[in-house]
Amino acid sequence: MPGKPRGQTKSPAGGRDARRGTARRERGEAGASKGAFRGLSDWLLNKRPVAGFVILFIVLMSTFYGLTFVDVFEKRVLPAYMRWNAQASAVILNVFGEGATANDTSVISKRFSVNIQHGCDAIEPSALFIAAVLAFPASLKSKLPGILIGTFVLAIVNLTRIVSLFYTGIYWHTWFETVHVDVWQPVFIVLALVFWILWAWWATKDRTVEPGTPAAAN
Repeated sequence: MPGKPRGQTKSPAGGRDARRGTARRERGEAGASKGAFRGLSDWLLNKRPVAGFVILFIVLMSTFYGLTFVDVFEKRVLPAYMRWNAQASAVILNVFGEGATANDTSVISKRFSVNIQHGCDAIEPSALFIAAVLAFPASLKSKLPGILIGTFVLAIVNLTRIVSLFYTGIYWHTWFETVHVDVWQPVFIVLALVFWILWAWWATKDRTVEPGTPAAAN
């Protein structure tokens, strides 16, 4: 009698091994996903102070730039501050015998005149400095003197800038715009950054624990 054709069949053991291999792969993929998520969580936790500083700094600077479009700031506060810069600069120049007078936001003398406009008032570098101080994770007790001293020093530096531009216009007139735009503007940003770094060092120096010193118990 002719035999019956034999079909191909899979052994039960082979099927179980395949299913076990698939399950192991799935568990491995799930473990890798959990490990990646845990690693990301740890990284975010470690970077949380930096991320908090950056976010708060952006919020504060956005608030500042938003205030510059408010009528009270644009039409009253800013012009008043620029007039004060003109008056203070005229006083300093008169110490050197220039016979300068302040007319609104302009400093006028027989030899040269400068007009103080927005961007020549040190408000933006001061805002950068204040925002960086406020966003930094330090005590309010250390922030207040930092803000007061830093903004005062930047204001004095700005008066120095105005006086230097006045004499640049007299003796090196062709270099006036270069000194005004290409020198003093980046210098002011760098100074604001340097002042913030110095303040941050001062505000955190007491937190430094010397090697071998036991940490204080909470």
